Amino acid sequence: MKRMTRFTCLAIVTMLLVTMLAPSASYAASSVTLDWDTEYQTIDGFGVSEAFHQSNNIALLGTAKQKEIYDLLFSTEKGAGFSIFRSILGDGGTWGDAQDGPNKTMQPSASTWDWKESNDDQIPMIKTIQADYGIDKIQYTVWSPPAWMKTTGSVAGGSLSTDKYQAYATYLAEHIKNYKAKFGIEITHIGIQNEPDLTTAYSSCVWTAAQFKTFMKDYLVPTFDKEGITAKVIMGEKMTCSEAMAIDCLNDAAALTRTDIVGCHNYGSSYAAFPTTKAKGKGIWQTEISDMNGNDLTITDGLNWAKQVYDFMTVTQGNAWNYWWGACYKTWNGEGLIQMDMNAKTYKIAKRLYTIGQYARFIRPDWKRFEATKNPVSGVYVTAYKDPETGKFAVVAINNGSSSQAVTYNLKGFEAASVTPYTTSATQNLAEGSEIALNGTSFSATLAANSVTTFVGGTDSGTYGDVNGDNAVDALDFAIIKQYLIGQISTFPGKDGMKLADVNQDGSVDALDFAIVKKYLLGNIDRLPV
Repeated sequence: MKRMTRFTCLAIVTMLLVTMLAPSASYAASSVTLDWDTEYQTIDGFGVSEAFHQSNNIALLGTAKQKEIYDLLFSTEKGAGFSIFRSILGDGGTWGDAQDGPNKTMQPSASTWDWKESNDDQIPMIKTIQADYGIDKIQYTVWSPPAWMKTTGSVAGGSLSTDKYQAYATYLAEHIKNYKAKFGIEITHIGIQNEPDLTTAYSSCVWTAAQFKTFMKDYLVPTFDKEGITAKVIMGEKMTCSEAMAIDCLNDAAALTRTDIVGCHNYGSSYAAFPTTKAKGKGIWQTEISDMNGNDLTITDGLNWAKQVYDFMTVTQGNAWNYWWGACYKTWNGEGLIQMDMNAKTYKIAKRLYTIGQYARFIRPDWKRFEATKNPVSGVYVTAYKDPETGKFAVVAINNGSSSQAVTYNLKGFEAASVTPYTTSATQNLAEGSEIALNGTSFSATLAANSVTTFVGGTDSGTYGDVNGDNAVDALDFAIIKQYLIGQISTFPGKDGMKLADVNQDGSVDALDFAIVKKYLLGNIDRLPV
């Protein structure tokens, strides 16, 4: 055996000390805690738009292709499962053409209304997606008021004339009322100005924060109150992720009453917090974002968009995230999730449709985000969401790294029997994987390199009628319910005993529940109602 020198011994000791003292990053960093009881924002949904005649362009591909595109955008089984549809309120502008331009206006002059369904080519699409996919959040946004209301006499550029503030408030209210009465479409959200900080050669209108406040408090609020308008007002919608355009309204008591949602876009900026909006208890919607550069259909681009959603959810803590065009005629940039070749009557699908769908398909309206270890290891980003009513949950994990990553997820404050993974990668599109059984209150899974995976599950909420938590509905449960009803006990022994004793789920534990359990035990019914 070779004799070690003093130097060699010192080197070995040093190496051992370094190994012993170094933090066990691989173990700690690959572990995610999902804390059910630490809640954040409520999710209103995820959406797309087909403004500027894109809804008509989809129809021009033919019935079969139209149905395929609708499925890809709105189906929770075949596609991304978007739940919000954003439309343009027609202004009658003459720029553009039938492939890309504004809709006609329903009020071509101060004294003329023209309520024709044909003025708005989005209406047929809205009716279909409402009927076939249950899309019940319909947002209409104004790019410009009609030209006769503008300082320039044109829908392109300029501002709303101050003497037309009342006319504009009435214009918005009349659209909301008549779309429902005449077309059967309930406008649930109205955006009073798209990108008020931008002047363009197409439909646009410049506002300041102070002008918004004056319009809101002196004209829109009293008009909407008088007309009984319940649609939520989205205002701001600045080009960047900022609440600046809404600040004056948020700080004015009258304007605040109808400042329901502060909207923003995210062109050329990073996601930011909205402290005043949060403090006032108002919603935050990112209503538009896309990529106008070269068209990248790959997973590299898809991962970028998944990370954008993650940033919006964790930094801005917003309630709804919307892409720009779901499908569009442009095949040369990233404005659309689906690029339609209008000559060949075909289309291509970008990976970003599926990576955004990793959120939109599974995280449904009225779900809540709850705490998850956000960045457990370099390149991995995790968020978690739940349905408070049903106990369903979804955990979205992005792996931006070029290597696969094993992660253990620890459940805190809830239980589940299993989760099912759905993955988008270079070779997969929202692909369903094999069910993963939980080991106690945790599960482990390997995230593929350059992928997004959503783990879907439901809490183990027990069996109705099993009020003592012994995994059986029997005479003991019957006796406990009886004791509760005659006042001998005031609580149930099981963790969720009170909830599980309400076997007919009518909101109270009473004689009806007692009778149902009795019938079940006597064999008069073969199962409990739930």
